[in-house]
Amino acid sequence: MFEQLLAISRGINDTSELPAAPEPLLQAVPDDLSLDSIRKLATDPREKNDSSAVLWAIYAALKANKVNVDDDGDDNVKENIALEEISSDIAQIIEPICSGVSFDEDDTDYASLSSNGLLGLHVIRELLALRPQGSLVLPSRTLLSVIAFTNSNDPWTSDSCAELARSLISGYFKFVPPPQAVKLANLSNLRSLRDAGSERKSNEESHKTEQARFITEDIVTGFLRPLFAKSRPATVTASGHPAAFPEPPPRYGQGDGFGGGDDILNTKPWKYTRQYAITVFEWAVENTNTDSLQQHWPLFTPILLTLLDEPQPTSLKLRSLAILRSFWDRCPDGLLSRTGLADVFEQAVFPTVLSLPSLTPETESLALLGAAYPALFDMAGIEGSDLMDADLDIQTTKGEIVDDKAAGNDRGLLSKGFSQAQRRLLDKIVREGIMTGYHHAKEHVQLVNLFCRTLRCLVDGMGILSVKYLKDTIHMISEILIDPFGTQHPPTLLSAILLLQAVLRTCWPRIPHYCNEIIKMTMLAWLNIKDDDSSSTEESTKTELEKHLSRCMEALCAVMTAAKLDMTNRVRPIVAKDPQLRCLFTSCEFD
Repeated sequence: MFEQLLAISRGINDTSELPAAPEPLLQAVPDDLSLDSIRKLATDPREKNDSSAVLWAIYAALKANKVNVDDDGDDNVKENIALEEISSDIAQIIEPICSGVSFDEDDTDYASLSSNGLLGLHVIRELLALRPQGSLVLPSRTLLSVIAFTNSNDPWTSDSCAELARSLISGYFKFVPPPQAVKLANLSNLRSLRDAGSERKSNEESHKTEQARFITEDIVTGFLRPLFAKSRPATVTASGHPAAFPEPPPRYGQGDGFGGGDDILNTKPWKYTRQYAITVFEWAVENTNTDSLQQHWPLFTPILLTLLDEPQPTSLKLRSLAILRSFWDRCPDGLLSRTGLADVFEQAVFPTVLSLPSLTPETESLALLGAAYPALFDMAGIEGSDLMDADLDIQTTKGEIVDDKAAGNDRGLLSKGFSQAQRRLLDKIVREGIMTGYHHAKEHVQLVNLFCRTLRCLVDGMGILSVKYLKDTIHMISEILIDPFGTQHPPTLLSAILLLQAVLRTCWPRIPHYCNEIIKMTMLAWLNIKDDDSSSTEESTKTELEKHLSRCMEALCAVMTAAKLDMTNRVRPIVAKDPQLRCLFTSCEFD
């Protein structure tokens, strides 16, 4: 019946014209097709390389409007069952199963997976269009396959494929009815286990409840938990609570070491054959609200900690940290601290900030540290950690720093409250993270740039509490600014200057003790910029650096004036010896 249609379908390899179907394919569609015939076409055992032809044949049959669908009568139940089975078969065909037991040996045909995925998603959309919105309940297997294509960064999908998948899944949960509404209408007074004890609610609340039910029961409990069960870290129990007495990991185990390929696939299928499980978990976290996490957080924590515990590859670690931030943002305030999991997550994330050269390539180190520090800041209660890449512009005038308490509070001079655990974590971030990383990798200018931006974010977030790190911070800034080769990488130099501005703005009560050192580092940085005659540094860049150095001196002069200390007499001999420094100390009054 479909021989000619399948023969033509096998010659089609281009999906760029979707959602349109090739005209020869539409003409080959038989007349008066039934859903049973489409179901038989989808379920017939065929070679794996014939899956694309089957998808094209089904899609052409649906697009040609030659499938007989009865909108009224008792056949609705049978046709809905047929549509559900067809969608389930399509989901099985497009499920992005990967091959290989390592990323180095991965020979998966991602182009074919992406092509079949896009085509299968169009088929599912056509199936949904055969029924009024919300009247067709898709099987969980179908929804999982759709969600597997929602992230455009996955190798088995594309931008258009991910956009279509997100549109399908959001539209489905927007209109899907509560389960009992369909069951009661079709099965009289019989209720399924899923519908037992449920009551009719408003449409909006029902949609949220159905999506939350699908996430907690079908995704996390039914699909993800078995996949991650054998690779759960010892720091958390199977029930999602912190382990009271964590056992050390086995010396030879977990598959990646000495267990062999079969052991790898059995213990970590989510990392190799079913990599799309991470995409599904990511979607589940992003679409879970605070109320749902309040009740079901133990379902998420073992999976999330398993991902964070996996050191390789770097792309997986970065994605795990992003999921953690999304999860942390949705958790009720204080929940993880009360349950003891905050320390467990801290222990899982903190080793990442020590991924430094030469053991870790600089590019990977930049990516890992750039993802780990914001996650730690979230745990420590530092707000605005996404501003690490933003330039800070300060406007400070004489006496304004301490004369106006309200203005000081706006600038972050007054510290917010931090718990004892958060203060301990902040101390660890600075002393064992930023400072340790800086002294270990200070020859890598891009990493130094990252450390300056990270520390600036922490200083702004902590406010006056960051004064405890002032000695180490000033020493770090001084080393960067007085470096005669600092002008060869202006972004790092600018980050250090902006860090100095943040320190002057938040730690001003202790700044007079470091006045001479700040004058020295700023003066030498200014002279280095003036003496730099290399063609690699543009004049506009030099002007920008000089402008920010002048602002540092304006802030320092304001601090000294507020402390009733004279700064002019300190810099007068310097300006007399080198008159070009007068432009740096414009805020000082010279005769």
